[in-house]
Amino acid sequence: MIRLELKSLADTKRLGRCVARLLEPGDVILFHGDLGAGKTTLTRFIAKNLGIQEREVTSPTFNIIHEHLGGKIPLIHVDLYRLGQNADILDTGIEEYLAGESVIVVEWAENLTEPIFDEYLELEITMGDDSRTAVLKPAGPAWEKKITAMKTCLEKGDGKE
Repeated sequence: MIRLELKSLADTKRLGRCVARLLEPGDVILFHGDLGAGKTTLTRFIAKNLGIQEREVTSPTFNIIHEHLGGKIPLIHVDLYRLGQNADILDTGIEEYLAGESVIVVEWAENLTEPIFDEYLELEITMGDDSRTAVLKPAGPAWEKKITAMKTCLEKGDGKE
């Protein structure tokens, strides 16, 4: 587990770079956090580091799923906000993307009745008075290994521009 204080937008960018460096096709990130916590902003920075135009990444609240295919790994951005609590993610059509060729980012994952993913990174963002806190929890052996590499990236500053 990693607990990281995000005191500035630069900290969020660095986290996005470190996460993106470790992503492989088939990886899943489940975001939790209040409205305005920065889930879409962090997704935008992850996408940018996958080679996707940052301005293309917006909240998919009304469409539920946005496909971003222009990067080195396709990014599937899912937002379960409108589906509310006890959302059945299979109702979104996500099964089309489960072949493992894309990275899947799910916002409002707390609305899932039960995850359909065996391995994932759970990423919760909470807001404080002057900063945000990101908590990253790996689920599964692949993410356990990646979380160690992510700690190194964040500690060494490998994620700096």
